[in-house]
Amino acid sequence: MRHTIRRTLRGLAFMTIAALATGFMSGPATAADNYPDKPIRLVVPFPAGGGTDVVGRLLAARLSTYLKATVIVENVAGATGTIGSAQVARAAPDGYTLLLGISGTHAIAPSIYPKLPYEPLRDFVAIGRIAYGGNVLVANPAYPARDIKALVALAKQSGADVTYGSWGPGSGGHLAGESLNVAAGIHLRHVPYKGVAPMLNDLMGGTLQIAMADLTAALPQIRAGKIRALAVSGAERSEALPDVPTFAESGIPFKLDSWFALFAPARTPTPIVDRLDQAMQHSMQDPALQAQIASFGMRYAPISRTQFTTQIREDTRTWATLVKSSGAALE
Repeated sequence: MRHTIRRTLRGLAFMTIAALATGFMSGPATAADNYPDKPIRLVVPFPAGGGTDVVGRLLAARLSTYLKATVIVENVAGATGTIGSAQVARAAPDGYTLLLGISGTHAIAPSIYPKLPYEPLRDFVAIGRIAYGGNVLVANPAYPARDIKALVALAKQSGADVTYGSWGPGSGGHLAGESLNVAAGIHLRHVPYKGVAPMLNDLMGGTLQIAMADLTAALPQIRAGKIRALAVSGAERSEALPDVPTFAESGIPFKLDSWFALFAPARTPTPIVDRLDQAMQHSMQDPALQAQIASFGMRYAPISRTQFTTQIREDTRTWATLVKSSGAALE
């Protein structure tokens, strides 16, 4: 009888241990399988109407279809994208709050904001890069300069007061303008805006003379003849503006591209990050979405999360050098 009880207890103990082991092994997979079971909030840290907002809404629609869940875009603008980014950094790491980040929020901000409320590589996990490309230097059609050479000549005239707009202090547009100042030995006065849309409105209305804008927002106005493109800031000419030279071709050594990417708060479970990665990569394979990205002057080239994290580190170092040489700084 005692031997039978011992065998029974040993059997129950073995079954309990096996059940616990199975539970531990299946737990993460079950969490991933059940995700998402409620709406996902995608924070776009800029006002509606800009390039980041457009890309965010296009991606959100595809993610909703793939994940079979509602993906809601929420614009949380301010401080050149850092307010919305900080909000996501503090969110619960459960996959239900995501960020449509850009190079400005994750590669430029650490060098230009002395009290940045988040650390990009510590407080976020990169799900993937969506698209990349240069920005564009644009002018009101009535402005006499038709290229950078003519702009520099006008800026060097005695008593010249040429202003340029960007979508915020410390943005890629701001630093591109300061790079132009340093390289050409001129002083274009910076006028920061709280987004691309209000800046372009002032440019078209004649309140502003020239501006650095993202291609996504500027292209419709360029094609309509409401503003004129002088140069693009990326490493190569934009396929959407093949006749517009790069900064480098115009004698300004500025070749940095900007990018859009999807991020989640740090400590988001790996199975959920993997699921989001799969959803994003699947969404980006849509030929219609790729065509829309290309029509905005951006490029899609898939890279791994590890490769993208490496790019963020490298871009951060490059932008830091540019910030230092240009003297751009924020309080």
